[in-house]
Amino acid sequence: MSKLLLKRDDQSESHPHPDQVDVGELVMNSVTGKIYSKLVDGSLVEWHSQKVCFDTVPTINFFYGSTPVIDSLNSFCCAGDMFTVDVSELKVPPKEYSFEFTELTENTSSGSITISPPQYTLYASAKEPTVTLRKALVPINLTIGQTNNISIFKFTVLSEGRKLIEKLLTIKCYEQSCSSSTTGG
Repeated sequence: MSKLLLKRDDQSESHPHPDQVDVGELVMNSVTGKIYSKLVDGSLVEWHSQKVCFDTVPTINFFYGSTPVIDSLNSFCCAGDMFTVDVSELKVPPKEYSFEFTELTENTSSGSITISPPQYTLYASAKEPTVTLRKALVPINLTIGQTNNISIFKFTVLSEGRKLIEKLLTIKCYEQSCSSSTTGG
């Protein structure tokens, strides 16, 4: 198998000087991943790279009590209740994740949403048994301001400040004062 190697700089993050590049030649900065070429008018053009991601995409599942919730929860206690988000297929440390839960319909104040610290557990990948993944259970406490309103929320999984996946959840609360949690979906 033969290799095609471009003229390259693997020491700095700077671009080449036009005098260093012939017209039509490709030059790569191996630090930044940018590729440069010289046009007939003597100017340089550059192409930006994007890292190829072979990581698994996390999966998001909602639970109210022990009942799975597909995309809507129709019997949530407005006065305040808790549900859990199960996020699977996460990489093990040092990979770090953060989670956001935001309302899109403005029926709830941001102070009425509390995301508890996630509880992580390790497990073997179903696809590759030699690969260890982890799961995060993220408890969310929520009070919705108005009875019988439908609220739409977005749960987002982030890593290194980059959004990996998000999922919407529609919640309809049923009363302002509740004696105990009611499971529904």
